[in-house]
Amino acid sequence: MRRSLLAAAAAVSLALGAASSANALTTVQYNLTDDHCTGTCGGLSSYGTVDVTGSGESSTLTFAIDLANNVFFNPNGNGIDTFSFDLLNNPIISFGGVTSPFTETNPQSAGSNHEDGFGNWDYIVNLPMGSSTTLQHLSFTVTGSGANAGQILTIDHNTADNQSIFAAVDIIGTNTKTGAVGATFGSIITTTTGGVPEPASWALMIMGIGGIGASLRARRRTVAATA
Repeated sequence: MRRSLLAAAAAVSLALGAASSANALTTVQYNLTDDHCTGTCGGLSSYGTVDVTGSGESSTLTFAIDLANNVFFNPNGNGIDTFSFDLLNNPIISFGGVTSPFTETNPQSAGSNHEDGFGNWDYIVNLPMGSSTTLQHLSFTVTGSGANAGQILTIDHNTADNQSIFAAVDIIGTNTKTGAVGATFGSIITTTTGGVPEPASWALMIMGIGGIGASLRARRRTVAATA
């Protein structure tokens, strides 16, 4: 009896572990440290962060951009896009859940969107001219579209100032000057688990739970018969 319960419990544990492993997504944080503002945007060590979840692991990437205190997204443009990034192999993508009033075009394909001092980028999100000058947060998701639907997506980079730049942001600095700043690698900040377990994992869990239930019922019958 005890062996049956242990075996069933092990099956559930194994299934849960498999489900968690299959759905674990890593978030990498990049720091906005490369200052290309004319005369600098205030001399901060970092003007904010760019968090990317699921790169190289998922068909959906989640972006979250948060600017430092007294640093804001620049809505005036002057030919510079608000947020620019690249993906490996330049897939066609669609955006979802873009923070208002930021705008995007769906779907987007690889292009040449120049970000001052950081070269050309494939994908962009813009803040319309005339928008608030006090916005500090932008988030959205991207997924493969068309022929690239369901494809695993991986963030890519440009090279500037002898370092890898993973995104570029047009900002208003703490000194009110404007310009682009580049995101350099910071750290892996978290690994999260989400989504729905795969069918095989569900089957293992159902079998394990069923086995525990059957063992408990058999134990009750044995106790009743003894009584």
